[in-house]
Amino acid sequence: MKNKALIICAMTALMLSGCTKSNILASGGPAEPVLETQQGIVLDWPQIGSALDDEFLNNEEYPMALEEGSINYSVDQNEKTIELNLVVKSGTNAEEAVRFADAVIRYLNDEAATQDFSYERSSDTSYGGFFKEYDMHLIVMPEYTMEQKQYWLVDMDIPKGSDEKIVPKEGAVLTEPESEVEEDEDQAEDEAEESVEETEETTTAK
Repeated sequence: MKNKALIICAMTALMLSGCTKSNILASGGPAEPVLETQQGIVLDWPQIGSALDDEFLNNEEYPMALEEGSINYSVDQNEKTIELNLVVKSGTNAEEAVRFADAVIRYLNDEAATQDFSYERSSDTSYGGFFKEYDMHLIVMPEYTMEQKQYWLVDMDIPKGSDEKIVPKEGAVLTEPESEVEEDEDQAEDEAEESVEETEETTTAK
C-alpha cells in the first residue's frame, strides 16, 4: 500500500508539473520590441522628409519657414555627405535663420535615430550620431535668391563630429519682408498714376 501511495503521489506531481508548464506557454504576452542595434538599416528618407515638414511648416515657432519647399536635402551615402538647403521667407534675419537651421538639423538627426538605434539622439552640445558620420554643407537663403548668393544668410560646411556652431554668412544683404515689397510696389504704382493725372490736368488747363 505504501508503494502504491508513493506511485500515486509521483504521478500526481508529474501531472501538476505538466499543467504548470502548459499554462506558462499558453500565457505568453505580446512580443517585446527589439531595441538593440541592427545591421544594414536603410533610412527611410521620404518618411524623414515628411516628419520635417509636419514639424516645421505652418508652425508658429518657426514663422520664417515657407508653407512648402522650405526644407531640401540631398544625401550621398557613399561619400557620407548631406547637402541641406533651407529656404526662408523674405525679411528673415540672420538670427532667425540660424535658429531655424539649428532646429532642423537636430530634428533630422533624431528622426534618423528613431529608425536606426545606432545613432545617438541630439543634445544641447551635439547634433547627434548621424552628424558624427556625415559631413554637411548648410545653406539658408531667402526665397527667390537661389542665384543671388549675396542674400544668403548661412553658407557653411560643418565637418562630421565637429558640432560646429552655425554662424551667419559674413556680409549677407538682408531682404525686405514680402509684405513691405508689395507695399513699396503699390506705392510706386500710385505715385506713377498721380503723376500721369497731374500731367493730363496741366495739359488740359493750357
